[in-house]
Amino acid sequence: MKIEDFSFSAKFRKETDLLDFVNDVKNIVNLGRYQMRVSTDIPTWTGEGGEHLLYISGTVRRLYFYDDVNSTWQYLEWNTSGLAHSTIVATAQLTAQAGDILATTLYTPAAAGLFKINVYHICHTAGAAGTLNTLISWTDAVSAKTLSPASDITLTSTNNGATGNAFFNSAAAGITYTATITGGAGSPKYNLYLTLEQLV
Repeated sequence: MKIEDFSFSAKFRKETDLLDFVNDVKNIVNLGRYQMRVSTDIPTWTGEGGEHLLYISGTVRRLYFYDDVNSTWQYLEWNTSGLAHSTIVATAQLTAQAGDILATTLYTPAAAGLFKINVYHICHTAGAAGTLNTLISWTDAVSAKTLSPASDITLTSTNNGATGNAFFNSAAAGITYTATITGGAGSPKYNLYLTLEQLV
């Protein structure tokens, strides 16, 4: 639907406020030039069917719309880029590591969400002995959790490596990683690569 141009009488053209209103309506209908409500609070009220708004909190962007069939607010979410799909929110690339890495924050979500962590660790320099473990830690709605997405590797050959991923729900709390060498001998070194995606 489109509003066509009309010729108004000289008398009608004197009503400048009314003409401004007509032009505003044409801009909205013909050009889609309208403003959407922007909020920093998640909507909790009972909305009208089709009511919608933009929610912005930190790097989190959500387009909320009210589903009056199920009486719930639904949303599409994106972060610094992209729309309604997984977004890489943090990475780490650590090479030639000779010792343990204590708990280090990879990312702190602005709000609770579903995440996917990808871990890839390899032997960089072979030693006489040693086993590498990479641990991911987070806090969900119930309690603190830890997981090793990639299997442990021995640091006695540069042919050794492992990769793995895991899905988890995290509260608005730090997601951390640690790397630990057990029984290391002969100065082994390793590389560690991490990618964290936010799904919803």
